This record gives sequence, C-alpha cells and structure tokens, in this order.
Amino acid sequence: MSDSPTVHLVVGWDHYSPSTAALHFAIDMARRLNAHVHVVHIQDMDDEPLDPDCDSWESQSRTAIAAAETSARDEFSTGDVSWEYHRAHGPAAVQLLGVAQQCDALMIVLGSPRGGPASALDTLLGQSVSHRLIGARRVPLVLVPAL
Repeated sequence: MSDSPTVHLVVGWDHYSPSTAALHFAIDMARRLNAHVHVVHIQDMDDEPLDPDCDSWESQSRTAIAAAETSARDEFSTGDVSWEYHRAHGPAAVQLLGVAQQCDALMIVLGSPRGGPASALDTLLGQSVSHRLIGARRVPLVLVPAL
C-alpha cells in the first residue's frame, strides 16, 4: 500500500466461524478503502483451560491466547492490509467501543450472533455484544453472517 491508511475498522475476534467471517469482511473492506484493521480479542472463558487447578493452567492459557493471535495473523498472511492486534479484558462491547473511539473507527465489524438458546439468553440478560453496541449509538455496527 502506498498511502498510510486514514480509515480505521475494528473487528471483534474470537476465532470461531462468525468472527472469522467478520474478519474476512473487514479485510475485504480494508483493501477497498485502504483502511487499517484493528483486530480486538477479548479474553474470556473460552481462552482458559477447563481445570484451573491444573499445574500447567497458566501455560495452557498462554498457549490458547497465543493461538488466537496466530490465527488472526494467518488471516492477514498476504500482507496487503495494515492491521494490529489488541488483546483486552472486560465487557466486550466496552472494549470494542473503546478501541473504535480511540482510533475514530468508521465501523465495528462483528460476526452475527450465534443463535440458539444461549444467544437468546444473552440478549434477554443484556449481555449481547451486538445489542450493547447498537444501544451505545456511537459507532456504526456491521453484523456479518457466519460462513
């Protein structure tokens, strides 16, 4: 790329199918807009080993977190898109919005909600990331269907 990107896109990443679709969409948009992609991974229980009493728990946790970053890096292997990786803790909507506001992002890109009873419960309890971002009314949100 010849020019330094002035447009920023934020994408939520958890290495599952919906967020992989969102990442592919963000990469495609970045190519079209000469944009910089901010990949945001919020550490959660999926990044933790099942047994917290295990002697190698910390090592397993670091390995899982590194694997998520490596998976994201692999998606950018062509090297034609400017990007950076953000690792965060805390409520996903708050963290995504924070990165988006910090870089004055054009949009936040998320994979579509997973559906099913767990997703319905998240929405009912106010834990849905997409619903929280919509409610914040600060940065446009793009929901990308899973592959």
